[in-house]
Amino acid sequence: MLIPEAKTYLGKNCTVTFNDRHGNVRTQTLHIHDVNYVPMYGARLVGDIDDIWLDRVTSISASV
Repeated sequence: MLIPEAKTYLGKNCTVTFNDRHGNVRTQTLHIHDVNYVPMYGARLVGDIDDIWLDRVTSISASV
């Protein structure tokens, strides 16, 4: 996922599926506050519960 695509989810509650650092698939529902870039690490979603690196996201959908 790229930053412009991720920015379409700003301010929304989303269900995000991603691979954690151990390679396990995890799914979290969170409110996305920001999408930013951290030098040497990459882009990330900043949520109310957790921050998720965009290169680990496998799917994202806006929740109702």
